[in-house]
Amino acid sequence: MNPTALVRKLLVASLFVVSNVVLFHISGAGRSGVDPSIATALDLPFSHVTGLKSGVGLVTKDGLWGDDFGGKYNGTDIKILGFTDRNYLPIAKVWYSRLTALGYTEHYIVAHDEQSYDALSVDGMFRVIPCVIKNPDYARPVRGLWQQIMSARLHLTMDLLRNGTHVLITDVDNIFSRHVPLEGFLEEGYDVYHALEMRYPVPIFNQQGFVICSGHQFLRSSPGTLKFMDLVMQRCRGAKCDDQVTYNYVFFEDLKVQWDGIDKPNHTSALRINASHPENGGLLVESVTGRSNATNHTIKIWDRDFAWRLAGAIPEYCPSANNWLGMPTKLDYLIGGGNKVHQKIAAFDVWDKHCMGKR
Repeated sequence: MNPTALVRKLLVASLFVVSNVVLFHISGAGRSGVDPSIATALDLPFSHVTGLKSGVGLVTKDGLWGDDFGGKYNGTDIKILGFTDRNYLPIAKVWYSRLTALGYTEHYIVAHDEQSYDALSVDGMFRVIPCVIKNPDYARPVRGLWQQIMSARLHLTMDLLRNGTHVLITDVDNIFSRHVPLEGFLEEGYDVYHALEMRYPVPIFNQQGFVICSGHQFLRSSPGTLKFMDLVMQRCRGAKCDDQVTYNYVFFEDLKVQWDGIDKPNHTSALRINASHPENGGLLVESVTGRSNATNHTIKIWDRDFAWRLAGAIPEYCPSANNWLGMPTKLDYLIGGGNKVHQKIAAFDVWDKHCMGKR
């Protein structure tokens, strides 16, 4: 065999070995997944090395940092907060148990009424934080109680950030797919991380081409984050507010974000969901980063494969195996009847069967 042919065969063999090592890590990656540096070293696209596919047209590289930070964050206070009242209590228990099974140890349920707090505290199975709403407006589920809960969520978030706690705010109907060590977000270095929403609030979407999600975001306790939250609290002074609307109006009217490498996320060549669905079609997919000229805090918006949010769209638009969590809605066609609580609990099984089961 001539030397050139031998070198070629050795190179092919090496690539085969590396690829199988990568696939081995994928098959057992309940926690960390694949190290994207392998793809960089081979000078190959990440999705080509892993062989992963995503219904949103992009395979995320986020959250693949493993869990070894050399003790750098020992003693750092990080909390995952999911919020409930007596109506959502069954969902909150499912959410908490799932995070426990995935290996999280820093998750808490925030209880907004004494009934929920007592039910969660009785046997010590759940870590629970009381944030009881005085005079809950049950007569008006949306403009009353729901807005009271959203306001309480903002005020508690601000209190924790001022106390030096880094927080992941998430809805209890969000479905986590794998363990992502939250210290990685501190290591990555941005102050605030947002997920892409769909179209609400519509006036902001129509003007900007995207909106952020108040129901899943990571906030570092930092001076810049506190300035950002000060602006949020100025728009939510009372006991009731819609935090989804509040965050987005602050984001687009107050922050004056300078984006990294682009004029704006909604540029003409941006990757979008290719669907005819009126709620999903044309939604942005890619991650973007920037800095606020008003507060000087740094921002990262996660890509839609990492933090998946669409209406219906299962199984056709399921994310890749690198997905962190799903925030599905409008799954009646897969779940059938039942009340709202039943449908949200059933969505966990739908996600596992139709999205995670395809991996």
